[in-house]
Amino acid sequence: MMPTVVRRFLQVSLVGLAVLSTACSVLPQAESLTYYQLPATSLKAQQAPASHKSLIIQVNRPHAERLLASSRITVLPQGNELSAYKGVRWGDDVPALLRNRLADALRDSAQFRAVVLDTESVIADVEVGGTLGAFQVEYIQGAPRVRIQFDALVRDQRSGQLIQTRRFVAQQDVVGTAVPQVVEAFGQATDALSLQVSQWLASLTVQANTL
Repeated sequence: MMPTVVRRFLQVSLVGLAVLSTACSVLPQAESLTYYQLPATSLKAQQAPASHKSLIIQVNRPHAERLLASSRITVLPQGNELSAYKGVRWGDDVPALLRNRLADALRDSAQFRAVVLDTESVIADVEVGGTLGAFQVEYIQGAPRVRIQFDALVRDQRSGQLIQTRRFVAQQDVVGTAVPQVVEAFGQATDALSLQVSQWLASLTVQANTL
């Protein structure tokens, strides 16, 4: 015959295992995520003042509000309601994606001696940065459209003097509603915005440490 103490111990253990098993079954499973890189198309070399060839330009990570500063793919389904596509992420946070794309575009343009990032230990002549005001899908009369807004600024890196500012906006209709189609539209809009920024910089008269 099983002793009373042992029997009670086994009963408590079995109850504990049952509770633990139930708790484990109701715990939410980790969300399965798919990551996307930003599609990009190489830009053509551009004509620029000869003085650009002696300059090193640094591309800074733009400032952004909380949701835009994440790796989520943001969407405005209606009005000012902010949401994000479920189960998908960009491969990096959005400000870093835009910074890297702008840097690649400026390298493609071949108008500067060198193009560096703010994460590199290089002393540049000028730097371009700014604020990312939009990087999202907006539904216009039921149709999805990518919209990117970048308020750019250029300044002398050594003195910190603000040299020039400009707002850039790029929009691209999404052909469909599937996430890969949304990602493709983001790539096209970012290419268009990068070209605008590159052409803007090429139009400026640049001297060493002075624009």
